[in-house]
Amino acid sequence: MSILTRVSFNIINLPRYAKRIIAVLIDISLCILCTCLAFYLRLEQFIKINDATILAILISISLTIPIFWIMGLYKTIYRFAGSSTIFTVFLATISYSLLYFAVIGIYGIQGVPRSIGIIQPILLFISVSASRVFIKFFFIVKSKKSKNKANVLIYGAGSAGRQLLISLENNLEMKVVGFLDDNPQFHRQIILGQTVHDPLNIDKLTTTKNIEIVLLALPSITRHKRNQIIERLNKYKLPLKHFQVFKILLMAMSRYQTLKT
Repeated sequence: MSILTRVSFNIINLPRYAKRIIAVLIDISLCILCTCLAFYLRLEQFIKINDATILAILISISLTIPIFWIMGLYKTIYRFAGSSTIFTVFLATISYSLLYFAVIGIYGIQGVPRSIGIIQPILLFISVSASRVFIKFFFIVKSKKSKNKANVLIYGAGSAGRQLLISLENNLEMKVVGFLDDNPQFHRQIILGQTVHDPLNIDKLTTTKNIEIVLLALPSITRHKRNQIIERLNKYKLPLKHFQVFKILLMAMSRYQTLKT
């Protein structure tokens, strides 16, 4: 396991309050950075920290943290974040922008250009959004590249199999590398980024993809058909887990990970 992957796992295991403190500290740092950068863009030169810049920074921090807290940005699990999180950041930043512009741009502070009230919120939105995207990339991409994840095949490319694939997208222990399906019409098709294979090719797939587990996603399968699949997989010493049972375990694991986060 690489150093970055190890660090990501250590951060994941931190208590929830510790992660919130880290998120708040990051946003405070971004407020300071964006305010200084806004002054540079407006005046086209770096300026010395004085009472005016410190006041602009303090106003930014005193507005940003409460607004972000109320909007729920410090309750989000960013490694599972998506476009909805960026939209929430956008709404929070809009609220912040109106208040910050009202103080800096309309009311005015001596020594602070009024245009800072426009430039700084734009920079803050970009930097906060980028920080959340980076966190998602850091945890998800690193976990996907982890050599400790078990390669699995999903037996069944129907709705149950697709639902299972989506559920496993952020799983830190398993990596889906393809589908198996008895329907010839599905063979060699790409579903949600995964290729559907003929179960008769399981021998080759086991070797080339280093398969460790097969997840059965056929809810309406008969006992006879299930036993046939088990007998076929037993030849290659591949354990088979049924979708319904695995789904319950997966939901329990996800809830446990959420509580830890």
